[in-house]
Amino acid sequence: MPDGTITLTDTTIDYDLRGDGPPLLLIPGGSGDAGVLGPLAAHLADRYTVIAMYSRLASQTNAATLGDQHPAASADDALQLLDKLTDEPVNVFGFSAGAITALELTLRHADRVRSAVIHEAILTSLLPDAAAQEAMFASVRDTARTDPAEAGRIMTAGVLAEGPEPAPVPLRHFGTWTDGYADSEPEPPAPELAAVFARLSGLQPAFIEHVLVPFTSHVPDPAALQAAAEQLIPAAGIDSRGQLPYRAAAALATALDKPLTEFPGGHLGTIERPTQFAEALHRCVAAANGEA
Repeated sequence: MPDGTITLTDTTIDYDLRGDGPPLLLIPGGSGDAGVLGPLAAHLADRYTVIAMYSRLASQTNAATLGDQHPAASADDALQLLDKLTDEPVNVFGFSAGAITALELTLRHADRVRSAVIHEAILTSLLPDAAAQEAMFASVRDTARTDPAEAGRIMTAGVLAEGPEPAPVPLRHFGTWTDGYADSEPEPPAPELAAVFARLSGLQPAFIEHVLVPFTSHVPDPAALQAAAEQLIPAAGIDSRGQLPYRAAAALATALDKPLTEFPGGHLGTIERPTQFAEALHRCVAAANGEA
């Protein structure tokens, strides 16, 4: 269960809070249940005050009534959560849909962000095959209304399919996790994640109907991207190479004229490899803050 809740004008937002140190905001992908980040947060809590944010969908008992969700509103929710919990500028990490929220938070409220790791934000507008990807996600949403299983197959195939090669970008890695990585295996899921996965299954229809298309079709402001480039760290999972999320991350790196930081695992590296991921994230944030 979440540690706390804040009440906004028209909704509530849940959050988890643990640890001690400079504030680090974690924003999950998908429907936004921050419980999936519990193991990652546990590995970071000895170095940061970790704030894990739940989305509006994940914070509600009847998520389907909320209507379409949008990155700007989610970013404003994150701002209000930060204003409740800390006066300091924070480091931010978000993956997938959460990365789009983290990006928009940085673009709209740069004074509240020290650094923002944007992990595999699937922004179709940055891709050379944008129209095809937008059509794919729209098909997932439309199909899910009558055949959720088929919609899942369409989305999995679309995310895993290789597309036009992005322009080459410099790669960088933080920490020593790449040593022996090819011979390592994902970690077994923590037992407490079973209940989280059950909640996520229940939230999946609302995610596909109300989050998937508005978030993936979001177009960040080009001028704002350039203004915030120093704070933004485009990132991707090493196991995602060639897949849609990785291509989108590389396209963001190109737009920012920055290297692409690779992390352990794939699109869900935070869940697959929380121990390795936490160390890599800590090293990345420390470098961004001039502490490496």
